[in-house]
Amino acid sequence: MTGVLAAGATGVITAALVLPDNASAAKPVKSETAMSNTAAPGADLRISASPRVKSTARASGEPAGEATPRPTAQTNSATSRAPRVKKGKYLRGVGTHFDKTGDEGGGCGVPPAQVESKDFVALNVFDTPRDFTPDLPRAPVPDNINGVWNNGLNCGRWVEITLSDFCTVPNGGAAGQGICRGGQWKRDAFNGATLKAVVTDSCGDPNEWCRSDRNHLDIARGSLGRFTLHGKRVGDLEAMGKWNNRKIEWRFIPAPDYRGDIKIGFAKNASKWYSPVIITNLPNGITSVEYREKGKWKRAKRTGDSGQRYEIQPTSATRTSFSLRITDAGGKRLHNGREYSFEAPSCVASTCRSLYTPVTYTTE
Repeated sequence: MTGVLAAGATGVITAALVLPDNASAAKPVKSETAMSNTAAPGADLRISASPRVKSTARASGEPAGEATPRPTAQTNSATSRAPRVKKGKYLRGVGTHFDKTGDEGGGCGVPPAQVESKDFVALNVFDTPRDFTPDLPRAPVPDNINGVWNNGLNCGRWVEITLSDFCTVPNGGAAGQGICRGGQWKRDAFNGATLKAVVTDSCGDPNEWCRSDRNHLDIARGSLGRFTLHGKRVGDLEAMGKWNNRKIEWRFIPAPDYRGDIKIGFAKNASKWYSPVIITNLPNGITSVEYREKGKWKRAKRTGDSGQRYEIQPTSATRTSFSLRITDAGGKRLHNGREYSFEAPSCVASTCRSLYTPVTYTTE
């Protein structure tokens, strides 16, 4: 990246609530007139409790706007048919990059080894254009400043990103300094290149990108070499000096080439009396989990705004058997309300020390 980033910044920006899956897809706009923001400077303070590892520099752009029957019992080695999910509407923002999620997981609560793709993004926690106040309330974020992160409810969803215009000069994301200042937005040979990535992290930093650039995405650094155009990779955009200050257009999509079913594992520090689970490999995100207790379904508690980590209760007096079901980003119960049943791993007899301990389940 060629932009200059204020120390400690990690950004992504905000928009609104979970976008409906039936939102119509607008035709992408490939060029726009550049805009500059002015705002009072704000402190550069990391808010995320599970920080991403940022590069020392990254790119920016202007503030943007919105342009069957239940299965029989099976194990999680079986293949499930992905539910029909419509693609969302295009959003316009700017792309930046970060090196990796936190060592124990990004904002969604998923350890790096369990993220189902090498291509992943972070979404903005807040939507506060030109307001760079640090330490804003989180989990939950108040409705009037809630970003596209939406308190973790967009975790595990997939996005399709399309490259747009390029800024001719490097810019940092310092609060109140504007975006693409002193330069021009221009088309180049990489306009139209695309990438699909999964949402696994969040950004709450008080910088220009994360607060003033609505719909900005922070993209895994390794993904900058995996954009494709006309079916071929375009090369490493960062190495070629073609990533800095890149406009993007993006939308939510169904998980591409979905195979199998969800994956469930117990999180670090799980024990007989504390049962946090991490749920991945989702066809259309996750917005709630219910667990069966004493014959009744009850809503599970999320761990803060970590959208893929839930705290459940057992079905048995011995506290070793569990059953759960999932609601996706479209508000539908996954696979027509499929029930996933499993036993606790042996590590709960004391305390689970691994970041993730997988379990095998049956379904009905």
